[in-house]
Amino acid sequence: MRIFQSAVCVMAISVSALAQQPSTSTAKSPTAPPAAANEPAIKPPANPITPAQIKEMQELTGAEATKKRIVANAMQFYRSQFPPYVPQDVIDDLDKSLQNADLEAHAAEIYPKYISTEDAEKIIEFYKSPAGRHMITAQPYMMTEMQRSAVQIAQETARDVMARHKDEIEAAQRKYMEQQQKPSLSTPPSPSLNPPATSKPQGTTNPPSTPQK
Repeated sequence: MRIFQSAVCVMAISVSALAQQPSTSTAKSPTAPPAAANEPAIKPPANPITPAQIKEMQELTGAEATKKRIVANAMQFYRSQFPPYVPQDVIDDLDKSLQNADLEAHAAEIYPKYISTEDAEKIIEFYKSPAGRHMITAQPYMMTEMQRSAVQIAQETARDVMARHKDEIEAAQRKYMEQQQKPSLSTPPSPSLNPPATSKPQGTTNPPSTPQK
């Protein structure tokens, strides 16, 4: 029963940690598929958004404040994962490096692949409207609640699935433990640390003792 409860906790913690990982992480798994495979099938616009429009959109949407929130969330996660012996200057260097990361350069490469200059004009016009300003203000709070809700749903779903397979998991755990406790037939016996006793040849006697003078 304790093994089953531990499995539920591990799955719940893993889901929570995964949801807290920043989306701007540059670490890539060796087995990760190419980035192009995950990109939507959207035809690049004939008249892509201009650098001036990108800058205006970022200023209107508070891109700098969003970057600070991303960095703060990332550092909170990294601090929880770092071993206790990591020097503080390493953590401070990581924090400073993330804050100085050039996200604007990536935006200049990504935006033109999806947004036309005509669409950018309408988007900017919306952001300047009362409804657009309200959307910009409310969006970070909505995203935070959505993320919290997603983690909660994932944890509840994980517990439900583990509960449905409780008997199966415990049976598999018992079988695994039994297999680990069985000695392997192919394992040679351990050598003895005591030297073997030597037997005397038949017909031999102990040498006579030398008389003491």
